[in-house]
Amino acid sequence: ANLADAGKVAPFKPWAKGLYEYRQKTLLKDDPMASCLPPGGPRQFQVPHGVAILEQPERQRIFVMSGGGNRNWRLIYTDGRTFPHVEDETPTYFGFAAGKWEGDTLVVHSIGFNERFWFSNGGLPHTEFLDLTERFSRPNYNTLKYEVTINDPGAYTRPWTSSWTLNWVPNQEIEEYFCDDNNIDAGR
Repeated sequence: ANLADAGKVAPFKPWAKGLYEYRQKTLLKDDPMASCLPPGGPRQFQVPHGVAILEQPERQRIFVMSGGGNRNWRLIYTDGRTFPHVEDETPTYFGFAAGKWEGDTLVVHSIGFNERFWFSNGGLPHTEFLDLTERFSRPNYNTLKYEVTINDPGAYTRPWTSSWTLNWVPNQEIEEYFCDDNNIDAGR
């Protein structure tokens, strides 16, 4: 990334822009995933080993398993529950997620994240104020579209959005992969 264009990446607050630029200058050497920490937030959908999504209507939830890291999982509840008071809970890598279907689109709202992960492959910072609204849809049978609105008043001057598509591979099992802490290949 051209550091002069950092302002085009996201609407950073000064400290967050500085941290992002530092991570870029050091070639992402401090990436938490290199130490086997989970890929929280949108990064769960940027891992090289894929992701599996299983709707469990009888349990009123959606199970999302990451193929990277150590097969971390996330639960998205679709039972209409309200969020716990964040002050009463310990922040997590995947936060607390509640979803609902709007036609053929799953809309998920998540809060309660810790600050121990980078929420993108490029090292975008965030704070415990991170609030995500994600939209999952399938514009065609083989494509999963992921859209996210990031609202983190601790790191950014305003909410902003990003989106990308993933190749949907039906009936494909996630390959077995386990993260190796202190992996000598992590920086290559």
